[in-house]
Amino acid sequence: MAEQWLRRILKEFTTAKFYPEYGFRINHVTHGIVALHHLGATEEHVQGFVDAYIQRLEPMEKYATKETQIVNREDTKALLGSRCSYYQLLSFYEDALQNTYHGDVDALIRGEFPCLADGMIATALHGLIQMGYGYSAGFDRGVCEGLAYIHFAYLPLTVSSSLPLGGGSMDILSVLGEVRGDQNLKQIMEDGMISEKWVQKAPILFSRRVGPLLSDGGDILDRYVRKIQLPKFFDPPSLDSVHIEQLAKWVVDCTLQVYIRAERRNDFFLLHGVTGAWSLLKLLPAIEDVNQSLRAIHVFLCDLVAVYMSVDCPALNLEVPQNETPSADEWKQIIDETLEGDRDVHIYKLIQVCYDMYNEAETKENAWLYVHSARVALKYDLAFRTRKPVDGE
Repeated sequence: MAEQWLRRILKEFTTAKFYPEYGFRINHVTHGIVALHHLGATEEHVQGFVDAYIQRLEPMEKYATKETQIVNREDTKALLGSRCSYYQLLSFYEDALQNTYHGDVDALIRGEFPCLADGMIATALHGLIQMGYGYSAGFDRGVCEGLAYIHFAYLPLTVSSSLPLGGGSMDILSVLGEVRGDQNLKQIMEDGMISEKWVQKAPILFSRRVGPLLSDGGDILDRYVRKIQLPKFFDPPSLDSVHIEQLAKWVVDCTLQVYIRAERRNDFFLLHGVTGAWSLLKLLPAIEDVNQSLRAIHVFLCDLVAVYMSVDCPALNLEVPQNETPSADEWKQIIDETLEGDRDVHIYKLIQVCYDMYNEAETKENAWLYVHSARVALKYDLAFRTRKPVDGE
C-alpha cells in the first residue's frame, strides 16, 4: 500500500543520513517526498526525485562527529539559536518523545513547540516546515527534526507588548502597503545585517536580514500586525479549537494573497510564507491551549511582515481574477503538468498546498485563489530579490 512505501522512503532519507543544511542552503528532501505523495505521484516518481535531490546533500558524518554529547534539558538551553550540536538536539527531542511523552507526538508538539514558537522563522521557517510536513505524513522523526532545527537556528521575535490580537481595520495587503514605505524599519534591517553581531550570529543572509527586524524592530512588526482586520468570527473570549483552525486557514489564504499579488512573480521567500503557514495549520490541532495557538499565529504574522521587508517589499498590485471555480478536470491538468519532468521542490510544495486547501475547503469561495496560485508556480521561474538564488534556500 502507498503508506508503506512512503514510510520506507521517509525513514531512509532522514537527517540520520544527510545534514539539514548543505552550504548555505536547506535540505528539503522530506518536504518533497510528502508533497509529491499528496499530489498522487507514484513510488517510482518519488524515488526518482529523491535520487536526484540527494546528490547535493552533505553526509551527516561530516557534522555529527564534531559534536559533544547533550543529555538533558538544562544542557540544551545554552544551545538555543547557537547553530551548534544539531544532532545532540535531535537526540534530545527523540528521547523526549519516547521517555517524556511516551511516544505521543501530539504531546511532544504540545509540550515543546510553544516554547520555540517565538523563534520559528529560523532560516526561512524551515524548522516549522519540517515539523508540518513530517506531522502531516505521520512521520514522528520529521517532527523531532523540525523541533531540533528551530532550536538550532532560533531567531526570536522580541516585543514589549502583551496585548492580544484583534482590533485592526485593514486588510493584509493594505498593511503591507504601509510597511513598503516604512524607511525606519528598512534602516533597522540594513544597519543590522552588516553589524558585527549579525554577521557573526547568522551566516545565512536571509537570517541576517530578518534577525534585526525581529529583535530591534519587533515592536514595529507587532504594531503592523495589530492593524490587520481579522475574520468576523474572531472573538477571543469565545475562541475554541475550531476557530483556531479557521484562523490558521485564513492565515494560509493571506500568504497566498501576498504571493500571487506581488509584482515579483513566484517570489522564493514569499512562497516559504505559504508553506510555513500550511505547516502551522497542520500542527496547531495538537496544541490544546487556545492562547498558545494564538501566540503562534501572532508570531507567524509578525514573521510574515519581516519576510516581506526582507525581500525589499515588492508591490502587491497585480490583478487576479476572482470569479472562477476550477473543475476537477482543471486540477487534474495542473497536477499532471506539475508531475511532468523535473521541477524545483518548492514548486511541488506550493502546488500541493493549494490543492490541499482546495480539497479541504468547506466552500469553494476561495477556489480561485488556490488555482491561480498553482498556475503562477507553474508558469514563472522562482524569483529572488537579487535575481539569483540567495542563502537560505
